[in-house]
Amino acid sequence: MGSLSIEKVDHLLWLGRYVERTYTTMQFIISTYDAALDSTEGNWKGQLEELGFNEKTDDPIEFFNDCLFNKANTSSIAHAMDAAYGNAVTLRDVIGTESIAYVQMAVNSIEAAEASDAPLLDLQLVFDDIMAFKGCVDDYVADDAARNIIKCGISIERLDLYTRLAYHLDRLPQETHKLASRIDRIGVPYDKTHFKAVVDAVFAPDFPEGATYEKLGALLVHIAGIFR
Repeated sequence: MGSLSIEKVDHLLWLGRYVERTYTTMQFIISTYDAALDSTEGNWKGQLEELGFNEKTDDPIEFFNDCLFNKANTSSIAHAMDAAYGNAVTLRDVIGTESIAYVQMAVNSIEAAEASDAPLLDLQLVFDDIMAFKGCVDDYVADDAARNIIKCGISIERLDLYTRLAYHLDRLPQETHKLASRIDRIGVPYDKTHFKAVVDAVFAPDFPEGATYEKLGALLVHIAGIFR
């Protein structure tokens, strides 16, 4: 962990998590929104309720606007990106102003999307800003541990969201491999028992085809326990 304080390590991990939460959740929301516009029959809210989006409305536009822009909803995209910015600002001396600028641009793009008659155009800018932030971290964050802690946060969030939403389950082995390649290089304590359980689950011969609701629930517990 070197010169990084415990507080900064926590901010780095959550910066990675909140940035990825914005990116992956927004991808899922937009794909679900497209499906809901095609047909509002059945449970079109789908797995989004697993993230806390449980608004009692039958209007897809109202529901998805809440998912995207309601900062009072701690599951929303706007809330996650604001939280990412809050973490980024406290890390100015670690990640640099260039990295923070892209996080700020993503926040601005979300606000522009909320005010726009064509929000998908501005939401695409959010994707672009987040990808630029990730590239900036690679180029401008000189501290190897800091850079890898952010990436571990990104991987943990992907593992959590993919599992929680039963989304891209086939990518879990690859994401677990990425996490395994970094987790021992960051100097941060983690729970090896929980991590081994994640590895065993996602590399099981019957995964993801044999993944049941109960198995995914158990996997979520282990993912949450890695850095607890």
